Amino acid sequence: MRTASLAAGLALVASAIAPAQTPPPREDKLERVVIVMRHGVRSAMSSPEELGRYSRRAWPRFAVPAGHLTANGATLVTMLGGWYAAHYRQLGLLGASDCAVYYWANHTQRTEATATALAAGLTPGCAATIHQSAAAPDPLFEAPQTPLAPLDTPRMLAAISARVDGDLAAWDARQTPGRDRFEALMLQCRRIPCSTTERTRVQRRLGDTPITMRIDATGKPDLTSPSLQVAGIAESLVMAYADGLAFPGWSGIDAATIGKALAVHGAGIDLRTRTPEVGRQTSSYLAMRLLATLQRGAGATALADPIGDAEKIGDAEKIVVVSGHDGTVTMLAGLLGLDWTLPDYGAGEAAPGGGLVFELWRRGATGKSVVRVRYVAQGLDQVRYRIPLSAQTPPEIVAIPVPGCGDPCPLPRFTRYVLDQVSPPPKG
Repeated sequence: MRTASLAAGLALVASAIAPAQTPPPREDKLERVVIVMRHGVRSAMSSPEELGRYSRRAWPRFAVPAGHLTANGATLVTMLGGWYAAHYRQLGLLGASDCAVYYWANHTQRTEATATALAAGLTPGCAATIHQSAAAPDPLFEAPQTPLAPLDTPRMLAAISARVDGDLAAWDARQTPGRDRFEALMLQCRRIPCSTTERTRVQRRLGDTPITMRIDATGKPDLTSPSLQVAGIAESLVMAYADGLAFPGWSGIDAATIGKALAVHGAGIDLRTRTPEVGRQTSSYLAMRLLATLQRGAGATALADPIGDAEKIGDAEKIVVVSGHDGTVTMLAGLLGLDWTLPDYGAGEAAPGGGLVFELWRRGATGKSVVRVRYVAQGLDQVRYRIPLSAQTPPEIVAIPVPGCGDPCPLPRFTRYVLDQVSPPPKG
């Protein structure tokens, strides 16, 4: 009964989101799709004991090593792959037994396993190869290897600092209501904010985190604050809930409460990874190759190599999947100014298994190519209860207008926009 009622509720959520999406005219033809996704549900990066120092209740324990895709995570990604297959068959891109999908994954267990699990649902029966770079790190995912924008940490830190007017403490203070809500869930407080007494009942308090904004010994930006400290704890909470784990003795462990508590996490993601200069330095190479993939076969001159099989000049893959991490998605989004909000997550947050979807359409009336951008992800209860996906209960989908261009965006304008975003800023 729980699953049936949840499915009905999720259908209502889907109907609420759907009006933001304007369906393309029937005579338009979908020609190519690129999906840049985050890996599926993984185990926490920290131990239950370490996480428990910030909470009043014991944390659940995952069945796989730290940072690995879980068994449920694989199942959920396969379900999402099945939905993509049905969706793109319905839109005329894929045939009934179409294998024209190319998979590229970063060099980690969870990204490789995610690509494999997605292929099991998206291209079942096909001999799907999970492609990777010949050597690690892969420049599609690792900033120091990005040829177009060599790492310039001082410039990156200056851009982040400019977004908070040079005052990280003031930014952190503005996050107090969201941080209080998250802390109340961790400490199981009677009301928000927690009392001074309640805050003494844990080994570590969020408020004890120092506020720093500097370049660390490894040459990377280092930002810490009470609100930014939420990040790893919030990710572990989401993953445990999504994996269907039990939270004995906890109250308020439901999608609505968790979603509200993630607001402060979303603010931290926005500052750390969605600052445009951060995206320019980390994601320009990925953006250029993504653009070249969309341009392939569209009569446009590409300035980079497309992602896909270089031998298939006249028969390129219809869908290209890039399986990466949360930063892969959010830093690319920051570079391109792409924004979305899902009901169960913080603004601009990369959900487990979720991804940016770039669709290339050819207009039937003019023959011109246009780009549509979507963010697609399963909701928290869809993953926790493994709700089957269908046209009636789809994943959460948000249409994303390209800044200054709209939805859809003509391919020449999209091309110009991407080139402008990856161009080095003027010196001075």
